[in-house]
Amino acid sequence: MAGSKSKLGKTFAWILMTFVIIGLGGFGAVNFSSSNNTVASVGQTEISSTEYARALSNEMRRFSSQLGQEIKFEQAQAFGITGNVLSQLITAKSLEDEAKRIGISVNDEIIVTSLSKTSAFQGLDGKFDKETYTFVLENAGMTPSMYEDVTRAETSRMILQSGITKGVTVPGGYLKIMAKYMLQTRDFELVSLNWEDLNKPDPEPTEEELMAYHLDKSDQYMRPETKMISYVLLTPIMLSQKIEIGESNLEEAYEKRFSEFNEKEKRRSEKLVFFTLEEAEDALNSINNQDTSFESLVSARGLTLNEIDIGFLTKSEFKAAANGIFEANLNEVVGPFETDLGPSLFRLVEIKDAKTSTFNSVKAKLVEELALSEATSEIAKLSEEFDDLLASGATLEELANETPLELYEIAYSPQMEDNEVTKFEGFRAEATAISATDFPKIIPLADGSVAALRLDQTLEPALKPLDEVYQTVSDDWISDKRNEVLKNEAQLYISNGDIASMESTQFEEIARDSFSDKTPPAILATVFEMSKDEYRIEKLNDTYAIIHLLEIKDGVAEKPEEVEILETLKTQIKSTLSQDLFRIMISDIQKSRGIAVDESAINAVHLNFQ
Repeated sequence: MAGSKSKLGKTFAWILMTFVIIGLGGFGAVNFSSSNNTVASVGQTEISSTEYARALSNEMRRFSSQLGQEIKFEQAQAFGITGNVLSQLITAKSLEDEAKRIGISVNDEIIVTSLSKTSAFQGLDGKFDKETYTFVLENAGMTPSMYEDVTRAETSRMILQSGITKGVTVPGGYLKIMAKYMLQTRDFELVSLNWEDLNKPDPEPTEEELMAYHLDKSDQYMRPETKMISYVLLTPIMLSQKIEIGESNLEEAYEKRFSEFNEKEKRRSEKLVFFTLEEAEDALNSINNQDTSFESLVSARGLTLNEIDIGFLTKSEFKAAANGIFEANLNEVVGPFETDLGPSLFRLVEIKDAKTSTFNSVKAKLVEELALSEATSEIAKLSEEFDDLLASGATLEELANETPLELYEIAYSPQMEDNEVTKFEGFRAEATAISATDFPKIIPLADGSVAALRLDQTLEPALKPLDEVYQTVSDDWISDKRNEVLKNEAQLYISNGDIASMESTQFEEIARDSFSDKTPPAILATVFEMSKDEYRIEKLNDTYAIIHLLEIKDGVAEKPEEVEILETLKTQIKSTLSQDLFRIMISDIQKSRGIAVDESAINAVHLNFQ
């Protein structure tokens, strides 16, 4: 009987051990060498290679579970998992080192209590069983003393961290001030005054007024420093017009790109992988019964639709899911089908019809593309010849006469809008940097073109002549005069007390963030600067708003939703302060103790995962 009980106990221990190994052991079948090198340390507290490997395994397993499929180590590195794990361990060891320094310790009684409450170490009677405890730890690659040291260190860290973060309180007076500020509302009336409301003709400037305005506002009409530049240019389009493509070359290009011009029907879908066929079937039934949605299933995994989008595939590329996908309607969920990653549901997102293009239908396109390609290659060969000619003293004008290069001029400033040549960053960079002492040289441009520049003259910043900007100056003068008249009229309405006779819009209990088309940010900012019964004038585009503040109502957090806002604010402030205190302490510990990281030891651990 005793033997039977022992055997049963060990069987039970094997089951429990599985869960402990998940927590302690790692991800997949990873073999670690017997050496236990230090991968990093904070002060006198070290992170062993075993600790790092175990933490990395656990995080990869957690991430895989969230993703719904096993990730490889290379993917873990790309996702930044390795760096995050090391950072978390360094933070934990920083706390552990500080706990040792200030003498925080955990007595055996606390460890015994912790062990007795761990279900994985309990026997069939629900009590702590030493044989089960030892058996489980051995198979997880740990000894009781190792596990107890880990538990002791973790408990010490938690005591220290709790001491840092739990004592944070938010002063009641601070919350009252915040309530008064955040929940304060204001009542006001607003009168809009437009030019049309005045029923006046547009002001008309005299020539003398325009000349004076042009000079007074000269900073608005300045021409920036301008470089008068001569340049030669040869583009693939320019050269391609002189290139003939033979029929045989066109036919050969068509054959090489046959699959491009004649595409099979493709379908784009989203794929959600499940661990078992039963889970996938249950999920599909829930969707069909409208108990859930495909989006909800994806969101529950912590995924987005973009992450499960597998793109466009042909029918054969869908393999087992081919018939189901190609018979589905748009947005229909079908499956489950067996895939390399397990049973999966698919949702059809988009259909790309088959495409057939004959040789004659794409011939013109092929001629253009092949000619451009040949022209680009030819320009690359000619550019060295062009450079040699410039180096031997040839002028841009001579190059334009003797080669396919063509000569142009440009009045260039960095502020100018892009045109056919300044759209190239290479040209802009050269034109911006060029000086009178620079000799022309061939520069390549992004589309395969080449150019060479020469600075002929630099025009200093200057006021543009009035006749060049006459209409702009006239429009600006009229606009300014309108605004001046409108503002004066608004002030007269207020001074004479005529505002009460005007049609106004009433706003009640408007909060600081009550933005709308009628209460834009500029209006509310002014309203919350005003005193009761005060008038203000605010310009909004071509309209002047006359604002009269009627009432100021301080926030007192009486409504349930207002109380909830303050409670949320209190929680956020407390959380922020706690996090800040924690970061400050960790930073101080690490600066005073020092951090050492052994990259070779880390790489050795990584090799076991590959």
